[in-house]
Parts: sequence; structure tokens; C-alpha cells
Amino acid sequence: MNAITPTQKSAFEKSDVSGNATKLIDRMFTRLKSLFPAWKQAFDSIETYNETKQVWLEELIKADVMTPLALKRGLDRAAGSESPFFPSVGQFIAWCSEDYHALGLPNEAELYKRYQTFLGYARFNRDEFEYRSKVEFWLLKNLYEKCKKKSEEDTLKAIPKLLTEAVEKVRSNFPFEEIPKGIPEQPSFYDKDRANQARDRLMAEVRGAMQ
Repeated sequence: MNAITPTQKSAFEKSDVSGNATKLIDRMFTRLKSLFPAWKQAFDSIETYNETKQVWLEELIKADVMTPLALKRGLDRAAGSESPFFPSVGQFIAWCSEDYHALGLPNEAELYKRYQTFLGYARFNRDEFEYRSKVEFWLLKNLYEKCKKKSEEDTLKAIPKLLTEAVEKVRSNFPFEEIPKGIPEQPSFYDKDRANQARDRLMAEVRGAMQ
């Protein structure tokens, strides 16, 4: 297997990366090395190993999977892999996110993006929003009810928990409610046919009175 040799220095070497994120990557690589006994074939030096960790950190952040829930999912799927070789960052990202997609659910980043669009409809035009599925309707409705008065940070924290709940419901064949149809046209108090009939009766009465 060819060694992983990044062709350029990661932009993260020149930027400030939180200590927590760096420690998380260190722990994750330690776990991956224990899962893939042939991991040394992926790195031809300590320098390559350390640089690859930086690249992984950058790519995981870009893919929006740097959450405990997503990374745990990725590690769980890595543990089920039969390959002894260290995975690529692309493979690991797929492991982190494919569980949602397999169940017809968005991942955390996709749900947040849809929620941002939904906010423009939530108060007065909710029935006009083009929901992609009954599950998405349930997700957006519940996320709005939980977070409409909360900060962006609180919303981002609520999304993984809500998705976990959605996963359990999908797997248990929960009967999600139907997507609401567009609001029907409001009934009018004016009925043209009845008005015409009333007018004809009135005219007949007037003519009768004049005879």
C-alpha cells in the first residue's frame, strides 16, 4: 500500500486550532491505529504521520463531522472494517455520515442548512415550504419548537440529539405525520348564486306589491 504523502502543508498549520480539536484527533488516531494493525504502511515517517493528522482535522471540519456523535459513528464503523490498512480520510468521513443517509435522513450540516431556509417560512408560511419527506417535516418542526428562541450555538447542540431521536423512530417504523398541504382558500361569506336568488325573490315581491 502506498504511503500517505500530503503534497502540501495544511492551512491549519498557519491557523489557530483549538486544543480540544487537536486532542480529539490525537485520541482518534490512537484508536484507529489499534483497529488497523497495518497502519504503519500508510506513513513513511513521523513527519508524514503528524502532517496527515493536520490534513484530517481540516477535512473533517470541512465535512462538518467534528461532533462526538459523528466521530463515534465513524469509529464504530471502522471497528467493523475487515481491512487491516489505515483508512483514507474520505472513507472515514463516509463512515461518519452514511448512517443518516442510509435511513433517508440528513446529516447534522445538511439539517442545519435546511433549518436556516425553513426559518423564512416557519412563522406564517410553514405550509408553503417544500419538505423533502415526512421525516424532514418532523425534524424541522421539532427543531423550530425547541430552538426558535435559542442561540445558534444551542441550535447546533440540539441537532445531533434530534437526529438520534429520528434514527430511533425510523428504525422502529414510527408513523410520522403527513406533510401539511397548502392552506386552502378561505371561504367567502359572499355566495353569488344565493345572492342572485335573494335578489330575484326581492324583485318578485316588489312587482307583486305594485300590482
